[in-house]
Parts: sequence; C-alpha cells; structure tokens
Amino acid sequence: MKKVSLINAYMVFFIIHTAQIGVGIIGVPRILFLESKQDAWIVVLFAGIIINLLIWVMFQILSRFENKDLYQIHCTVFGEKIGKLFNFVLTIYFIIAYYSIMNSYIEMALSWGYEGIYEWVVSFILIFISVYAVMGGFRVIVGICFLTFLLTIWLVFVIYQPLDHVQWIRISPVFNSNLTELSRGIFRSTYTMLGFETLFFIYPFIKEKNKVHFFAQLAVVFTTCLVCMVTLLSVIYFSPSQLEKTIWPSLTMLSIVKFPFVERFEYIAISFWILVILPNLALFLWIATRGLKDVFRIKQKYAVWIISVILWILSFVVTERVENNTFIDVVALTGFYLWFCYPLFLYIVTFFKKKERLEKG
Repeated sequence: MKKVSLINAYMVFFIIHTAQIGVGIIGVPRILFLESKQDAWIVVLFAGIIINLLIWVMFQILSRFENKDLYQIHCTVFGEKIGKLFNFVLTIYFIIAYYSIMNSYIEMALSWGYEGIYEWVVSFILIFISVYAVMGGFRVIVGICFLTFLLTIWLVFVIYQPLDHVQWIRISPVFNSNLTELSRGIFRSTYTMLGFETLFFIYPFIKEKNKVHFFAQLAVVFTTCLVCMVTLLSVIYFSPSQLEKTIWPSLTMLSIVKFPFVERFEYIAISFWILVILPNLALFLWIATRGLKDVFRIKQKYAVWIISVILWILSFVVTERVENNTFIDVVALTGFYLWFCYPLFLYIVTFFKKKERLEKG
C-alpha cells in the first residue's frame, strides 16, 4: 500500500459514523416503538453495546492479518475458490444495500414536496455523484465523509423547537417491555445501525493501526447516542397512536421547525439529506467495486460502471412502498447475519488458523 494512499486513524471516526447514519434514522423510531413501545430508546443503547463488542471482534480479526481487508482475509483463510465465493456474496450485499438507501431516499423525497419528478432521474443523479466520488479514489471518499459530517451535524441542533411540545411522562414506565420485545427491537434496529462493517474494508488504508480501535469505538458510541436521542425525542413528542402511524417521525418533527427566513424547513432538511446519504453511497459502491475486482479480476474503474448500470436498471424495478419495505427487510436480515453473526464465526476460525501457524512456526 502506497503511503500517499493512507489516511490518519482519526478519520475512521468520520468514515464509520457517516456510514451508519443514513435514511434509517428518519424512520427507525416508529419501527422500534412498534416492537418495544416506550423502551425503544433503550433498545438503541443495547444495540450500540452489541456493536461495540463486534468492533472489538472485528479489530482482533484484522490485527491477525497485517494489511489485509476482508476480501483478502477470505482468500487467505478459506482458499482461493471458497474465498472468492464469499467475496461475491459480500459484493452482492453492498450492491443491494446501496440500492435500498437510494430507493428509500427517493421515496422520502418524492413524498415530501418533490412530487412529479421521475424516480429514474433522481437515481441517475445519486448514482452519478457517487460514481464521481469513487472515481476520485479512497482519499476523496474519506474527504466526503469528513465534509458531509461538518455540513450536516448542525441539523441535530434544530430539535430545540420540538422540545417545547414533548411530554416526558410518555417514557414511563421504563423497562416495561419483556426480553422478547427488546430482542425484536434490537433486531429491527439492524438496518439503521449497519455501516460499522466498513472497518473490515478500510483497515489496510489507515496509517496508525494501533489507534484504529479507539476511533472506531468512538464512532459507534456517537452514532448510538445520536440515534438514541432521536428515538427518545420521538417517543416523548408523539402520542403512542401517532408514532405508530407516522412513517418518518424525524422528518415530521422537523416540519414544525420555523425560522424568520424559512417557512418549510423540512424541504431544506430533505435537500441536505443527500449529503447525509452520500458517504453511504460512495463507500458501499467503492467496497462493491473492490469485490467485483477481486472476484472477476477486472479493473476497478470498469467495475464502477458495471455496478452503476445495474443499479440504474434496478431503479425501474422496485417502485411501490410495500415492495420497498420488503426489500429493506431483506437487506436488514442479510446484514444481521453477515455483520452481527458472521464476524463471531470468522473470529473463531482465524483464531485456530493463527494458532496452527504458530505451532508450525
């Protein structure tokens, strides 16, 4: 790896955080409330703790293989053929994850004031922007993660206006949900909290490997606090019946924000949300192209265009909300098995592989 391509460890915070925050945070309060009621915000804390543990597991795996990403680790551990099969599965996952984010944003934008725009036009714009980012290389993508964080974090501070309409009594009684309801809530938070898996793929590009773990954990903690805050605010802002029927609670709360110079603030928020999802799209496309490059031995620039064409064609396929919800559920379920369960299996396998190498050495 050329030194010019490497990044400082502190950038891991911005990469992982911006990879986690996307369209999921807009609708997750309702989804969690349906499963765990007023304990929805506690579910987020539990999910965050689990992810912090998974980050430790991922770091242990990566530290055993010097400067290799997950694609290379698969080929080392399982052999060339099986490793490439696993890598192909991961490539497909990141393609469908990209598509689910893009489709969710389009649905939200067309439902909140941008009616009349053709879906394929918006998808073309999003794909073009992310292709432009990936063509610039990994350091450009990292720069996008950093800049979009700075340009969008201010949205957090506009929630002071909804605070005037909250009723704190709605969070009581605390821990009223049973273990089954909490477990279902944690499972349903999967789609929103995914993105931490990017650590598996950016690790070789980081200079100070000894600092990676700290900044990765910090990113997950920050994301957990942000999602927890939004979920808690939704629970105390909406009545139970309102929250069960409100598809995008976070966006609905932003609709009451008023400034002397802006009447419909949610229109601005939707426009800015392109910046929120841009790191998701750029990172996932970049990871997918590296997978395609590894499996089929083609140049990454060709892989970018192949995947982009596939994504644009897919934008004509899933257009109804019910279809989109089903598609997101499939992505979430796949993501749960790949990134909540599989790292534990890989940790065990690599542990014995390392032990075997030490005994032979």
